[in-house]
Amino acid sequence: MASQTINLLQTKTTFQPVLALIERYARVASIILLVVVVSGSILVGSAFFIFGQQKNILELEKQQLLTRIKENVRKESLMFIIRNRLNTVDRIMATQKSYAPFVDTTIEVIQSFPLTSFSMGEKNSVSISVTVSTLADAVYVVKKLMDMDGQKKITSPMLNSFSLESAKIQLGLSYIVVL
Repeated sequence: MASQTINLLQTKTTFQPVLALIERYARVASIILLVVVVSGSILVGSAFFIFGQQKNILELEKQQLLTRIKENVRKESLMFIIRNRLNTVDRIMATQKSYAPFVDTTIEVIQSFPLTSFSMGEKNSVSISVTVSTLADAVYVVKKLMDMDGQKKITSPMLNSFSLESAKIQLGLSYIVVL
């Protein structure tokens, strides 16, 4: 009996030699293309992985920073309020006149004697009333006033009033403080 199978595969190629050469180069090109595609996929996959990790790190850092900002909002608002108030105080202090030189010169004039009255006038003038117990003390206060005029701490010293009442002497003095 004869075989009833048909062989559809040919063992010999009927291609021409040029086609055989092209087929060999096509196989080499397909292997090279496969290596390029696989290595490119690995590179793209690793780039996605690295960038994904960095994105996660940045998201975590963003959340931490937002938490710190929320914690510091109250502190910053208080600092802002204090800064505004300090600016207001600075403006007030810039317009205020310092009374320290007036008080300092008055204290230097009266020393430890009781001060009856103290008033400040225009153009840095000061009027005081001092009560002393002896004439020597009164002379001492007037001499101190004159010495301060000589030291250029005050100008225009004047004895405005002098009164003697029951063993107490009251002096009314005025002068201009040199600033």
